[in-house]
Amino acid sequence: MRRLQPILAILVLLLLVGGAAYAEREIEPRPFGPGANGPARSGVWLCPHGGGPEGWEAFLQVANPGTEVATIRVRTLGAEGADAPRTLQVDPGSFMRVPVEAVGRGRASLVEWFGEWVAVGWLAHAGGGEGGVAAEPCAPEAGSDWLLPDGTSEVKQDNDFVVVMNPFDRQAVFSLVLLSERQEPVRHGDLTDVVLRPFRSAVFKLNDVVLGERTVSTVVEVSVGRVAAATFGVSASGGIRAALGYLGVPPAPLTFPGGDDAGRTELAVMGVGGAGGEGGRVTLAGDVVGAEGAVPFTGLADATMPVEAARTFPATTSGTTSVQFSPSGGGVAAVRRTFGVATDRAAVTGSLPAEAWVVLPAVAGPPSAAGLVLANPGTEPAVVTLRYLSPGPPDEVTVTVAPGTTVQAPQAFVRLAPEGAVIATASSGTFVAAAASYALGREGVATYAVALGIPLPQAAS
Repeated sequence: MRRLQPILAILVLLLLVGGAAYAEREIEPRPFGPGANGPARSGVWLCPHGGGPEGWEAFLQVANPGTEVATIRVRTLGAEGADAPRTLQVDPGSFMRVPVEAVGRGRASLVEWFGEWVAVGWLAHAGGGEGGVAAEPCAPEAGSDWLLPDGTSEVKQDNDFVVVMNPFDRQAVFSLVLLSERQEPVRHGDLTDVVLRPFRSAVFKLNDVVLGERTVSTVVEVSVGRVAAATFGVSASGGIRAALGYLGVPPAPLTFPGGDDAGRTELAVMGVGGAGGEGGRVTLAGDVVGAEGAVPFTGLADATMPVEAARTFPATTSGTTSVQFSPSGGGVAAVRRTFGVATDRAAVTGSLPAEAWVVLPAVAGPPSAAGLVLANPGTEPAVVTLRYLSPGPPDEVTVTVAPGTTVQAPQAFVRLAPEGAVIATASSGTFVAAAASYALGREGVATYAVALGIPLPQAAS
């Protein structure tokens, strides 16, 4: 028996270690992603859309470009927890809007999908004495390092917020670092080691920490768990905007599409470290690209970006344009802000070109002046076919986008279903697609929103 005791002790130890490893695996958050390039038949979209007082409306926009029925499970999160999950079916080749709770600044939604890949974004319409429309794609995964370039506290009556959501069944711990045109980052006690319980979301008002700054960018540093984060701004003069954060430092160069705005564009840029150049600064460069080609982004001329700081660079635009942003060395992230012809604003993150996109609408209701933007930063023509998902019409149109140009899709096509989702597929070349639309009011131009498209995985095309 004594001879067996050491063996039994070893077996018990192995069982304990194995059980601990299994338990740790069970509580460790699973990586979320669209299942684009592998055999996965399920995934998630994370939508930190925010909200406001009574009268706000928010919708999840869900598109199924595949050939099989998709099952989705929707939950909306807040400071007190999540509501009961709703299970819905999304027919193949179809698009639907799902209303979600939008009362409260810190609202966020979680969409799990099963069986067939779907694209998901959000659209928010401000009410309760506030106005404007904001639209954004949701995030296909959670992470531990989020960069949120968009934010401002320059106008005292305007309010900018950061929404952070924890979609897992374990708590997350994170800190917010605010970057501005000041010399030092702001690390505030109330924004350090914030504990966010499972299936909850939280909101942080930038104006409560930093005032009078044209640019206030945010770094979300997660020490426990993983989260998703976005910014949204509410202007006292009317209008809202929203921008999903970047999970880590984005690649370069990036393309920022925009619509037929009021001729004003700003690029909010944050420096987050990296190799940098002389003195740790990053050299910035960019072009404004329209239907006739590119001109230099005047605000970026001879501009550099210090580490752990944020700046806003202006440019004048005419007609439909995109911004080609080309930083040299180091790590930076940027968001493009555009200004509608009324008082509403829009914000859009940048993207690399792709062969196919799902373009979700940015229109909250009639009357509207919908727009669909196609930008080609490449060196060969992009021949793009546009078609609606059901319940849109069966019409298709093909548009050729010359190299180094940005164009609008034909209005005759876009006006057929301004609140419909579009599949944009290139038979040659690559491009970046976005919805850039006006809606509501007496003449359909009271609100303005720009929403980057969602790249279509090959498995779903």
